[in-house]
Amino acid sequence: MRIACAQYAVRDGDPDHNLERSLHFICRAAAQGADLIVLPELANSGCDLGSRDLALDLAETIPGGPTAEAWRIEAERSGMHVVGGLLEREEDALYNSAVLLGPEAFGRYRKTHLWNKEKLLYEPGGELPVIDTPLGRIGLLVCYDVWFPEAARTLAVKGAEILCVPSNAPDDWVPEHQRCGDLTMLDVHCIAAANANRVFAAAANRVGDGYLGRSCVVDVTGGVLALARATEEGLISAEVDPDRARREKRLTDLSHTFEDRNPAIYEDQSQEDR
Repeated sequence: MRIACAQYAVRDGDPDHNLERSLHFICRAAAQGADLIVLPELANSGCDLGSRDLALDLAETIPGGPTAEAWRIEAERSGMHVVGGLLEREEDALYNSAVLLGPEAFGRYRKTHLWNKEKLLYEPGGELPVIDTPLGRIGLLVCYDVWFPEAARTLAVKGAEILCVPSNAPDDWVPEHQRCGDLTMLDVHCIAAANANRVFAAAANRVGDGYLGRSCVVDVTGGVLALARATEEGLISAEVDPDRARREKRLTDLSHTFEDRNPAIYEDQSQEDR
């Protein structure tokens, strides 16, 4: 199968423009033979909204909201699966969510690890679901979530073969004089999650207005299969075999990604830390 990541400028507070751009990239990915496309975080609304009232006006229900419904229709028309970030509303509660929509699949995830002032706007999600699709088993994370190894590990232990990470990463908090190479910390965390859990990872990041770009598709080895530029809009993609995420957990005759874990030690340590 082919995974694509769409990297483009999301316009804060302009859902009509954002929907048009997302559909443009969904259609491009379908034309290039992609089976799955990942779109950025908060792709319907943008993230710099200024007020809770505006956020409530821009948020939509899942399923059935205008962006999610347009993505569903396009996914069914093209036979492709779509993952993207959405500002979600459930009554007066707001969530920074991700959806997976496809001809035979639906899934929703609400961002669990809220960054900075997101804590003042959104409710945190309460679960890490793995979604069964004809393409394989997919886990969803949103941007800052991938900074937490426990989140990716939980999805992998539950059987996820592909991690999809819609993102709006504006900075990676690395001093300029310490930067080396083209990778951002978003890429590095995706590489670590893929390598540590022997799963594929695909992150679609926003560009423009200081956002870092560098969307990526990462192999189960941690090798980078595709990497976007820092500032340019575009589409990257790579061929993957989800079955490898099941077959390649054993690293040597005596080493296994999951069998070598020692949860009792981790639990004891976490209790001591409290």
